[in-house]
This record gives sequence, structure tokens and C-alpha cells, in this order.
Amino acid sequence: MKLDGGVLIANITPFLEDLSVDWADMAKRARDLASVPGIRGFVVNAFAAEAPALTPEERQRAVAVHREQAGADQVIVAAILGGGAPETIRRGLEAKEAGASAVMVCSPYLSAYNAKDSPEYAFHYHREIAEGLDMPMLLFQLASGDQLSYPHEALVRMAAEIDHVVGVKMAQAADCVRYDRDYYALKSLPKQIACLPSVGSSLLHNLSTGADGILTGLAAFAPYECVELLRLVGAGDLHAARALHARLAPLNHAIYGFPFADLHTRYKEVAYMVGAIASPIVRSPQLRMKPNELDRLWEAAQRAGLRPVPGADMPGRNREVQRRQEVNQPA
Repeated sequence: MKLDGGVLIANITPFLEDLSVDWADMAKRARDLASVPGIRGFVVNAFAAEAPALTPEERQRAVAVHREQAGADQVIVAAILGGGAPETIRRGLEAKEAGASAVMVCSPYLSAYNAKDSPEYAFHYHREIAEGLDMPMLLFQLASGDQLSYPHEALVRMAAEIDHVVGVKMAQAADCVRYDRDYYALKSLPKQIACLPSVGSSLLHNLSTGADGILTGLAAFAPYECVELLRLVGAGDLHAARALHARLAPLNHAIYGFPFADLHTRYKEVAYMVGAIASPIVRSPQLRMKPNELDRLWEAAQRAGLRPVPGADMPGRNREVQRRQEVNQPA
């Protein structure tokens, strides 16, 4: 299983008007995205996919759909969010049966839990799951201000002492110093740990420090740009990398801004605007963006000049143009 050297897409779940999963669109989008050179595979059932709003059966089927559409050399990582260790093990085994190559286990979540104050919870949780699943595991590191962010020492200990840990989703966001500390410590371990930055607005900073690839929902609608940024930094062409970063910056700032709870809805709205998904419908508790927010995302997406994804259709763009014309705004 190869995690490094490319981009892992944290994919989006499309829904129909009745809020059921649009399986046909999911299969089409996965197949189209998998055809982009440099795409290493998919992370399925992460927050970008609205996994907390999916049923266990839907999550398992989503893994199977992506496995069917991805190339034989592309990996499928099943994200598992929350739940006790026995439940997480069960869900991991179901994902493995459906074709997952690895799991990405997120922080344990319980009342009043703070990873900084109780790091031992995370260590024992991940170790128990690793022993029960016996398959490759990625850790999920968050920004230092998040209550589920692991202390530096706890993250390094889990990576070093849990044999099945093979990589870390590096979502330290604006905390670039924290990214540096975590990255250098993880790369100093006597085992291979794939460090995969994920936050679009800080990708250039993270890649410049060092990374083994990218893992992000941004690639669900900007796969070519993510692959190209990784390539440019790896080749040492920082002038071109900075230019690409500057072109994407307004869109990244719009997507990854406050309130952070809207992040994954913004992914879906932009994906729809650029024809990378058939519908922007979300399931509760997520909500659609308000008109003024849609205007901001639309303008940022136009400035970014994203290369259309394979098989892109434009109902989102056409409807957005119509909506703006109805309120007498230039398209």
C-alpha cells in the first residue's frame, strides 16, 4: 500500500432531493477523479463526506463504490469518526470487507474530553483499535486550539509505539510551527510515517517544510491544482508554487474561514459551482450557505480559475449565473 507521492482525496457525498445518497453520481465522480494523474486514492467517510450523517450501511457501501471505481494501485482509506473502540473495530472490519486498504481513526470523543489534558485516552484507544483491526492506520492531527488535537509528545508516541500506524493526516491549519515540530519528529522515527498535510490555505507552508503527499477535501474539486502544487514544491520550483498558491488563496481563505463548522458545506457548494458534483444538498445538521456566502464563494472560485475536473458538468455554474442575474448582479 503506497500513501506517499500523490494526493489522497477526502471525497464528498452527493445527495438527491429526498436526501438519499446519489450512488450513481458518487460512482461517476470517483471514477472521474481517479483518472487524474497524481491521485493516490481516496479517503472515504471523513468529515468532508458528512460521515456523521450517514448510516453504517451507507458508509460501507461508499467504501465499496470507491474501491470499484479506483485503480488497482490506488488506496482506499476508510475514515472512522467517534465511537468506542469495539464499535470502531467493527466499523473498520466492515470497511476492510468492502475494500478499504487502511483506516483513518479520529480522536476518541466523550463528554468533556480534551486531548491535551488526557492524552493517555488517545494512546490506549488507538492501540486497542490497531490490535483489533490488524490493518494499516492513519492518525488525524488537528490544530493546537482544537480540543481533539493531540499534544506533540502524544502524537509522536502513538506513531512510534503502535506498529500499525503508517501515516498522519496533518491538519494543524494556521499553526505552521506546530506542523514543523510534528513533521520533524515523525520523520525522525525509525519507521516510515507518511505525513499528509490537508488544509488548503496552509499547503504551501506545509509542503515547503516537508510532506509525503496531500490528503484533502479540496482535491474533490481542485485535483489538478493540488497535484501541481505538490509537484512544484517537490521539484524545488518555489516561484511557480507561490504563484499557484496566490491564485488559490482567495478561494482557500473563503473555504477555510470562520465559522469553521461550515468548512465541509463550503466544499460541497464550490464543488457544485464548478461542476464537480451534481447537487449541493447537505444532510442535517449541516446547512446550506446563505446567499451572501454563496456570492463570496462564487467570486473566489472564479478568481481561482480551477481546471475543470474530468466529466465536469455545469448545472451548478449555470444555475448560479441565473441566480445572480435574478438579483441583478453581474455573472
